[in-house]
Amino acid sequence: MAFATTVLLSLLFLLCSTLKFMTSESHTSDNFSISNHSMTPQETRISQQLHRSFSRINYLTKLHQTASTQTQTQTQNLASPPDFSTKVTFDPKSEFYIASYSIGTPPQKVEAFIDTASDLIWTNSKTAFKSASSTTYTVLPCNDKKFCQKLPSNQRTCKGNDPKCTYTIKYYDGASTSGVISQDKFSFYADPGQSSSNIGFLSFGYASDVSSQHFEGKDINGCLGLSGIAPFSFITQLGIKKFSHCFIKSSSKSSTMHFGSKAVIHAEDSIPLLETKYYFVKLDGISVGDTKVNYKTQPGKIYVDTAATYSMLKKAVYDPFLELIKEKVAKPAEKNPPHSYLEYCFKATKADVDKLPKVTFSFATNTVNVAFGNDVTYLEFDGGIWCLAIIRSTDNESVLGNFQLANLNVGYDIAGKKISFTPTNCAPDPSTTTSDDGGLVLAI
Repeated sequence: MAFATTVLLSLLFLLCSTLKFMTSESHTSDNFSISNHSMTPQETRISQQLHRSFSRINYLTKLHQTASTQTQTQTQNLASPPDFSTKVTFDPKSEFYIASYSIGTPPQKVEAFIDTASDLIWTNSKTAFKSASSTTYTVLPCNDKKFCQKLPSNQRTCKGNDPKCTYTIKYYDGASTSGVISQDKFSFYADPGQSSSNIGFLSFGYASDVSSQHFEGKDINGCLGLSGIAPFSFITQLGIKKFSHCFIKSSSKSSTMHFGSKAVIHAEDSIPLLETKYYFVKLDGISVGDTKVNYKTQPGKIYVDTAATYSMLKKAVYDPFLELIKEKVAKPAEKNPPHSYLEYCFKATKADVDKLPKVTFSFATNTVNVAFGNDVTYLEFDGGIWCLAIIRSTDNESVLGNFQLANLNVGYDIAGKKISFTPTNCAPDPSTTTSDDGGLVLAI
C-alpha cells in the first residue's frame, strides 16, 4: 500500500489493524528469527512484539513524511469537553494496554487498545459491538463531508449519494478490512460499580469484514485512537485538552485513565511537545548511572507511542548507548541471544540486575530527567538470561514504547503543548490524595 497517499483512516487502520503481522517492505521474515533454537512460548510472544514495534517505527516515519497533508485539532463545537475516566488493564499476550467503554443504546461493552499514534476509533463487529442491537446507531452517507469525504479516494468504496459510507483497505501483505463509517453513543466508566459517563455521539469505523486472525479476539475489540489528527481522532472529536495514564504491567491489577480536568499532569515534570498531532518531544541526552552517553550529534525527537511495545533509538543514538550499557553491565554477551534484534543479552541473577545503574532520559534542556527501573530496561528469559529491552530502530526515528512507560504517570497537556512523566506507583491503593490539578495521586 502506498503510504504517501494514505491519510487519516488509512494510516490508522494500517497501524491499528496490522500491528502483530505488518512488516516494512525493507524487511523480510528472516529479520525476525530466533537464533539457533526452537522458540519457547515466551520467545514467540516477544518475537511478535518486536515485529510489531518495527512496524510501528516504519509507520511513524511515514506519518512524519505526510504530516503536512493532515489536519490538526479541528474539534466539535463543544462548549465544554467532558470530564471522565476509564479502567485500563494490561493484556500480557499482546502487551497492549486496554481501555474499557461502551457503545450504543443499550450500552455494549468494548475493550480497545490505547494508541496515541493513531486517529480512528474502530470496533470489530465480530467480537464486540453489534449495531442491530443499538437503537441509536446510524451509518454515515457517502456524501458526508465531515467524515466520509475525508477518506482518501482509494479507500472509500462508496460513490456519490450512496446511503452508506463504505470503505475497504487492502495491505501489501494480503490482509484487508472493510466496513462502514458510523456514529453512536459512547459511555465510559472507571469501575464496574460506578455510573457511566455518557460523552455523546462519536464517529467510528465499524469493521464488518476482516481477513486475518489478528483482527479478531475476545479480549481486544478495537482501537482507541488518541492522536491529535482530525476528524476521526477521539481527542479531536471531543475537543479534549488534557488526558493522562499510569500503566501497570500486570494482568491482575488495573489503573485509571483520566480525560479532561481529571487528568493528572505534574507541572514540575512537564516538557514541551514539539507538536500535538503526534506526541513527540526533544530528547536531550541519555545516562547510564552517573555517566552520560557521548553523542556526536543531538539525539533529536522521540515519539511517545502507547501501542509500540519496546522503546527504539535511531542508529546515531543507539550505538554509543549500547556501548555504555555493555561497559556498565560488564558481563559477557550471550553468543546465542533469544532473538536477533536483542543485541545485548547476558547471564545474571535478578539481584544482579536490580543493582545495575539505571538508564535515564533527559528532556527540556536536561532539566527533566526520567529514570527507568531495571525491570523495564531489561527482559528476563529462561536460564537466567537478561536482554536489553531498549532496541535499535530500523529507521531514523526514535520511539518511547509502553514497556518503558509502566509505572510512569504520563500527562498530556494538549492546550499547553506539554507532556509530563512522573515516576509513580500506578497500582490502585486505598490511600489516595487529591492533586492540585484535580486528579488522584496514589500515595507511595
